[in-house]
Amino acid sequence: MKPLLVMFVFLFLWDPVLAGINSLSSEMHKKCYKKGICRLECYKSEMLVAYCMFQLECCVKGNPAP
Repeated sequence: MKPLLVMFVFLFLWDPVLAGINSLSSEMHKKCYKKGICRLECYKSEMLVAYCMFQLECCVKGNPAP
């Protein structure tokens, strides 16, 4: 029972540590050019307007004017 508890505690604490180390996680869903959001890929209802760090796409809802 004790090894199972240790494993759950380790998994619970390990996730925030990885999130802090992973620089991609800090860039995801970050605000960017013309009120856009950085994502891995734009949705069909969004338009690509720029690129963010780590080859993420800056997406804006709808079809904005140039």
